[in-house]
Amino acid sequence: MRRLPLRLAALVVAPAVAAFGFLAVDRAVRSRAEVPRAPERHPADRWARCNRNAGTTQPSTFTPLSDARAAARVTHEAEIRPYNARPFTIDGVPYGPATTYVPTDAELQAFRRSRTSLGQPVLELNPYLRFVDGRDGLPRPSTDDLIQWSAHKWGIPEDWLRAEFVQESLWNQFQLGDELSVSADWYDRSPPQARVPGRRSVHTSLGITQVKWIPDGSVGPGTEPLRWKSVAFALDYQAATVRLYYDDPGGARTAWGDGTYVACRRWKSIGGWFQPYPWGNDGQEAYIAQVRRHLARRSWATRRFAHWTPPSFPPGVAFSPR
Repeated sequence: MRRLPLRLAALVVAPAVAAFGFLAVDRAVRSRAEVPRAPERHPADRWARCNRNAGTTQPSTFTPLSDARAAARVTHEAEIRPYNARPFTIDGVPYGPATTYVPTDAELQAFRRSRTSLGQPVLELNPYLRFVDGRDGLPRPSTDDLIQWSAHKWGIPEDWLRAEFVQESLWNQFQLGDELSVSADWYDRSPPQARVPGRRSVHTSLGITQVKWIPDGSVGPGTEPLRWKSVAFALDYQAATVRLYYDDPGGARTAWGDGTYVACRRWKSIGGWFQPYPWGNDGQEAYIAQVRRHLARRSWATRRFAHWTPPSFPPGVAFSPR
């Protein structure tokens, strides 16, 4: 991941490519045989119209769907990542299934009141974060159901997101990424499952979307611990970030002072989740190529992908009996 000016760092999130590598992901999905899927009644197959006020300080003309309206358009698909839907413990502390965890009012309040390392409120950094709540309202949703919900809510084609999360984590909510050497204080403040045993390093990116968080608020302020406790929150947050790059609400992306940036660019916005600055950088373009490859192959629908299981889970993570 490239170093950015500090004022930009809070929006940078790097996926699991550093942990997986492109070849490892490719091996896990290299198959043409598809598994049966339920026909969708209301597929999210197109982008909602881009903000007509992009590049200005005027309010965005895009508004996400309500959680309930987005949920009403979801077609239930079977769960292919059963561990995402199982209760688990971390060092003996119990947690509910990540696919059904509902963020509390206190957790959302803490998220929305958080600030970057420079003191900027996160709702000023990205105005769309005020709509992020991870409250899908679906009864016992699968991982795919939640991807559909996020796609409908934020007006992003669901297959684009499915393909992106293949590259990010193979849809594994327990995926670790982006190891970083840290101080003793940062090590202790990081979640236990992110700490690397035997050395003072942590994995800064966690979960299906690989939301990156650093304790000083320079990256992912307010996202800990919801980024790994809730699949819905992780998806909600990721999509809101992609729409920031697409829509430039209130000129929030233009404010970065990046002369190469152009709003309303669909693939560039997807690639921005990997590396958004400067616009069109080599890492962003390489990432886009990988996601487009998964989209063309429909990697998420293959038998090999559906039957893939992580070789291990983070230290301290144990699953409760069924």
